[in-house]
Amino acid sequence: MISSSAEPSIGRDYYWIDTEEQLRGLAADLNALITRGELTRIYLDTEADSLHHFQEKLCLIQLAANGIFALIDPLVLSDLSPLLEVVDNAEVWFHSADYDLTLLKRTCNWTPTRLKDTQVAARLTGHRTFGLAALVEQHCGVTLCKSSQKEDWSLRPLPAKMQAYAVDDVRYLGRLVDIFMTDLVTKNRVNWFEQSCESLRRDVLSRQEKDRDEAWRISGSGRLRPAGLAILREVWNWRDGIAREKDVPPFRVLNNQQMLTMATEFETSGTAHHPPRWRGRWKETFEAAVTRVKKADPSSWPDRPKKHARRMTDQDRAKIDRLCQARDRKAEGLGLETSLLGSRGLMEDLVLNPDGDVRNKLMAWQREVLQDVLSAEELVF
Repeated sequence: MISSSAEPSIGRDYYWIDTEEQLRGLAADLNALITRGELTRIYLDTEADSLHHFQEKLCLIQLAANGIFALIDPLVLSDLSPLLEVVDNAEVWFHSADYDLTLLKRTCNWTPTRLKDTQVAARLTGHRTFGLAALVEQHCGVTLCKSSQKEDWSLRPLPAKMQAYAVDDVRYLGRLVDIFMTDLVTKNRVNWFEQSCESLRRDVLSRQEKDRDEAWRISGSGRLRPAGLAILREVWNWRDGIAREKDVPPFRVLNNQQMLTMATEFETSGTAHHPPRWRGRWKETFEAAVTRVKKADPSSWPDRPKKHARRMTDQDRAKIDRLCQARDRKAEGLGLETSLLGSRGLMEDLVLNPDGDVRNKLMAWQREVLQDVLSAEELVF
């Protein structure tokens, strides 16, 4: 099928694409199908090595389209544009697209023009369990093997078991799409789905890489005082240096919770202790990092980020509670998770910053569903 020398291995129904000739052949076949109107949807997934190396990288792209299954090797193929330009002429479907889109944008500077997400479709049709394996088992009667999920995808040659796992991540997406789209049409929610997918796409496009100088401000650090923030910043930089040197993910040196515990300990006792198993250079360089903070002028310690939201009053809390309760009733009536109509954090923002940009975080379909709820609280946008 592929217009090149690529052939599926014996006993397999997918192609391994790792030459420019094979990539151009795959792109040519897909383009011919699209031109003839025989192909409108392409299903993609990605794999990375974030659990095994310091610098996360895109290691594999899985593709399914009209019975064609392909595993594309971006570790060898530095320019994927011949394929991506063709793919962009179809609807591009992922399952739980956010991470895949982030990888593809960072690696290939590409985000599909017509993005669709089967996880979004599952949630909008009322599914409360929406992982791929659960949905495939429920709707296709197939139990996916997930044993390769945490393997090192930068391995080459990639073991046959991992290749089969990777293909299965796109093999059943077309069947799920048919089921969910039928349900969305029946429930008159296709427009909700399209808005939600476009919102996801815009979010990825507008997302900026985290400022390296501020990356150490991890979740949970907002409650720390300057002394704790100073040790957190120093230990973060120490951890990154060790992880880079060993080529391992930073969490394998210290996880974020361990660093927050050290920061809290430093605030109360003026010191921070490393895990007792450490010996040699790790121990010495860590203690040197703590000593640098101790000797530094406290005026050089970082401050907490300034918050600009207005202070919450009892009246605000009561209004937020009413909004959330009304939102919950709406969601229950629609058979949806409450978070699909807006998180509590979003309800707080609507109350505390009614004139701010937060109103744009509500999609048109959400505003429509919540219109009477918002009007009752004099929050009309």
